[in-house]
Amino acid sequence: MNTVKKIVAVAGAAAMLASVAACGSGSDTAGGDTKEISFQTWNLKNEKYTPYFEGLIKEYEKDHPDVKIKWMDQPSDGYEDKLSTQAASGELPDIVDGGASILYSLAKAGALLNLSKEVPDAEGDYYEGAWGGATMTGNGIEEGAYGFPWYVNDGPTYWNKSLMQQCGLDPNHVPTTWDEWFAAGKTITQNCDGIYLGTTMGYNAEDLVTAGATFMNKDHSKYTFNDEAGVEQLEKFVESYKEGAIPPEALDASWSQAGDLFQRGNLVAMAGSAYSAAGFKQNAPELYKNLTVGPRITNDGRSASVSYELLGISSQSKHPDEAIDFARFVTNAKNQVEFAKQASVFPSAKGGLEDAYYQDIDDSTLEGQALKITLEQVKTGYSSRPAEFTDANGYKYFQQQIALAMQGKQTAKEALDKTVQFANERLSK
Repeated sequence: MNTVKKIVAVAGAAAMLASVAACGSGSDTAGGDTKEISFQTWNLKNEKYTPYFEGLIKEYEKDHPDVKIKWMDQPSDGYEDKLSTQAASGELPDIVDGGASILYSLAKAGALLNLSKEVPDAEGDYYEGAWGGATMTGNGIEEGAYGFPWYVNDGPTYWNKSLMQQCGLDPNHVPTTWDEWFAAGKTITQNCDGIYLGTTMGYNAEDLVTAGATFMNKDHSKYTFNDEAGVEQLEKFVESYKEGAIPPEALDASWSQAGDLFQRGNLVAMAGSAYSAAGFKQNAPELYKNLTVGPRITNDGRSASVSYELLGISSQSKHPDEAIDFARFVTNAKNQVEFAKQASVFPSAKGGLEDAYYQDIDDSTLEGQALKITLEQVKTGYSSRPAEFTDANGYKYFQQQIALAMQGKQTAKEALDKTVQFANERLSK
């Protein structure tokens, strides 16, 4: 559920709106006394989650006898295209599940309600970073939140204490800032051969933003991460790669074997989820014994890698009030906590992280330490990657240009300047 999601291919926004307006979503059952709300999730109708959703719907319908919830679910493959087709044909469900990039495309096409405008009081129900992650603006979009924040994920940085000691680092004081991170890389390359600090190399928005770069201007009319702070940060990554602190494989954006490299004992540090500790315990017990955890690397103490799932409301719903009410029910603190327990994710609704379920944490274990760090990151963190910065609209190009800079084929400034120009040209399309 947490893989990078490509942007919805919404072609012809005007045509979509005309079609949507003609059809609309939602329906009334025979007799007109019951209002049917269609609720579409993404790859969640299975043995693990079906009982939860069926119980949730049953509870809601019991208290709202005039509302019938029609639960729909789509497979992961082709989900973005399915949403695009539904919207273009005027069959977008009343409530749709999607990440920020997916909902951004629908919002830009006018297919979603601006919830900040429709239900301004809703903002107070969610953590600040979560509501911010649902808020969009610029490029034809009226500023506002276009989805109710739902489940969320993040995680700590895992450190191999044995390798830290072997390579001259203090395992009792893991790096937490970028200066400490790059200094650790220098120490490792000076003392160890074939051992790398990690695979982080400026590929992600948080790698620049947490060092002081401004990714976009306030009104989202242009990208600005080629500012002085962004260039300086990327230059440090380039230097770190030249020194040998980053493995050559990391230059391939499609390479996904960092976990294997970490488990084999070639990486000192790796970002993971709060629940990666349990996986290490099961799959790499010897490594598990040598692990400790620290927060994500950042200069301001706030994680910028928090990833939010959202529930958007169709702008052409026949029953928008009921759709909004059910979406708020699904995403209230109580129901988010219950879902988070089953899905190994975290709630974005205020009060959810203070639930008793998260209070009795045994921080003498690696699992407890990882969970404790992540809870704080989710509560105070945010998503630094703009919804519009998708694979097609700049992210893949960003990765390609950084790889060229790492290889010395261009400067860090040239890499960022080119990416900013490329991404800005796509903002108005």
